[in-house]
Amino acid sequence: MERVLDEWNITLTEKVRDLEMNTQKKIHDMEKMMRQVLLTVNQMDVKLENSDVHNMSLEIEKLKKEGFNHVKNSTDIGFTARLGGTYSRSDIIKAYNSPIFNYGNAYNGSVFTCPIQGLYLFQVSLISNTAGDGVFIYKNGHQLILAYTSERSQGLNSGSVSLVINLDIGDQVYLLPNSGSLRVDGESVFTGVKIN
Repeated sequence: MERVLDEWNITLTEKVRDLEMNTQKKIHDMEKMMRQVLLTVNQMDVKLENSDVHNMSLEIEKLKKEGFNHVKNSTDIGFTARLGGTYSRSDIIKAYNSPIFNYGNAYNGSVFTCPIQGLYLFQVSLISNTAGDGVFIYKNGHQLILAYTSERSQGLNSGSVSLVINLDIGDQVYLLPNSGSLRVDGESVFTGVKIN
C-alpha cells in the first residue's frame, strides 16, 4: 500500500510539475505579447512626433485598448500555493505565504473564486505529522474528495488527490481538514488551473 502511495505521489508530483511548467510557459508567452504591444505603442509614439498628431493619437488609443482587452478577456487562470499551519475541523486551510503563482488573481490565499466558467483541475499534495487524517476539497460548502494521509504514527505522512470539475462564475473551491486538529507541513501544495 505504501509503495502504491509513493508511486501515486511521484506521478502526481510529475503532473504538478508539468502543469507548473505549462503555466510558466503561458505566463512567458503573455509577457512576450505585452512587450510586443508596448514596443508597438512606443513606436507609435515616435510616429506621432513626426506626423499628424490627431490621427496618430487615435491609433495609439486604439492599440492600447486592444492590448488591455486581450488581457482582460484572457481565459488563462491558475494558481499554486504552499500550505501550512495547524487547523481545526472548521478552519479553511490557507497558503503558508502568498501563493507561488496566481495568474488571474482568483485565489485569495484561502479560497479560489471562479472568474470564468469552465473545466478546472485541482490538486492537493498534503504532508502532515498527523496520522490517518486528511484534507477535503470543497465546492460551495459541499465536500467533494479527500487527500488522506497514511496511518503511520511517527514521522511525516502524505496524501494527495486530484479533481476535475466544471465551475460556474462565482463558484468557490477551498480546503478543510477531515477531522479534529490537523498539522499541515509547509511543503504541502494546493494547485488549481482552468483546463478548458
